[in-house]
Amino acid sequence: MSATFIRRLTTITAAAVGLLIVWLLVQDFDVISPDGLGDDATQNVRSSINFARYGTYSSLPISPDVVPGFRREPVPNVLLALYLRVANVLSPGLLDQANQPFSDAFLLVVKQINLVWAAALFFGLWLIAALVFSPLLAAHGLAGLQILIVNHFFVLKTIDVMNTELIAGMILVWLSAMLLLAARTRSWLWLLVSGVVFGLLALTKATGAYVALALLPLIALALSGISRKFWISLLAVSFGFALAVMPWLVRNQIHFSKPVIAEGGGDVLMIRSVFNEMTGSQFVDAFYVYAPIAVRRDLLGPWMKLSSDDFSCEGRLAVFNRKLDCDRLALEEGRFADVLSFYQRGKRAIPWSLSLDGDQKKSMALRRFQERPLNALVTSVPLGWRGIWGFRAKKWPSIVLNIAAYGSLLLAPALALLERRLSWLFVSIVPLSFFAFYSLFSHFLPRYSMPLIPAAIVCLTMVAVDLGARLFSRLPSAAMPPVRLI
Repeated sequence: MSATFIRRLTTITAAAVGLLIVWLLVQDFDVISPDGLGDDATQNVRSSINFARYGTYSSLPISPDVVPGFRREPVPNVLLALYLRVANVLSPGLLDQANQPFSDAFLLVVKQINLVWAAALFFGLWLIAALVFSPLLAAHGLAGLQILIVNHFFVLKTIDVMNTELIAGMILVWLSAMLLLAARTRSWLWLLVSGVVFGLLALTKATGAYVALALLPLIALALSGISRKFWISLLAVSFGFALAVMPWLVRNQIHFSKPVIAEGGGDVLMIRSVFNEMTGSQFVDAFYVYAPIAVRRDLLGPWMKLSSDDFSCEGRLAVFNRKLDCDRLALEEGRFADVLSFYQRGKRAIPWSLSLDGDQKKSMALRRFQERPLNALVTSVPLGWRGIWGFRAKKWPSIVLNIAAYGSLLLAPALALLERRLSWLFVSIVPLSFFAFYSLFSHFLPRYSMPLIPAAIVCLTMVAVDLGARLFSRLPSAAMPPVRLI
């Protein structure tokens, strides 16, 4: 094929990807409904309304006299507040939502901001494809395929809720793109931008702050090696991170004497500290409990002699069931020692029996971790298994795709070392660090790993392209493979 024909075909495929994005956004718009919000999402929306109407960031009930708070991470809700201010100009009275539940019309308007995050996610995936795949014609085609898969398994499951998974997944993708640009250009400016995006991620998911402590030096080392440039790289990416995070930390120090991003970590740590008490048999049973239903039914159930009946109060799997009637009754009657499930013991029974506040829960949980460090490490294996199933797949083809994608994400850093290719590292290192953190310090609800789906799909595509190029190189023809990693 002539170079002119290839250029024209590349332009056509680029236009096709753009049209695909528009078409998917139209389809996603139809999914948005006036359905109510969960507890976390309600706190997010209240934080936005309080900030938009009264200039006070707080998840408490909407009021002119509301006091500042820091229960929820700020970036998604501050951006939502700005969006609501604009929407209120176009539709006066929109922010008059002091009474709850929120009106249907208001919920429809609020949820439409998710279309912005979805569009940004799609364009981020397109940019990454252009940065890691060659030629550009193939990159466009692979971008379209990735966008379709991510829309089906991630966007459609988050577009109608107001939790932070969708925007977190979008920021993770753009952070990978900025790191890839920094690696390609070796410019401190892109490292500075990467640091800012990393900071925005931490202000969206507070876990990012802990992850950054370990990864910022590693990113600088990967780009510059052990040389004088290392310190320039570390300064650039760290300064960008501080530029994004410090205003919020200063605000919380002034109001609460706590330079932290959000509260609530004590609850998760306390729950996880109870999970660390798993016995050997419960460790094994957890792989059945946290597997998709099809895997339980067709494989693990018959092999382990377990079924859904074992989740009852008298069953072998009762400790894994957070909705036991006997636990609910025990909590109502103050019989905290009789609570069975790990979750209810950590979330309610222990804190209620000792009247612990948030800081006390965090302190006690950390002491429990220190008392059982090996247990915490071992328990991360079944909880990591739980987190792998972020696709929430129900049928075997989707289950296979799920395990292949997350397997590729876990494999990517090793491939970065073997192939000495930074693209593997910068696409995977931040999502994988989130995965490791959740495995070690949380009970790892599958919802926590949903923002990792786009990065996992990119890694799976990279693995497929890499394997394809290796197989192509074994053919007698000396031609270049039709698609390859840059």
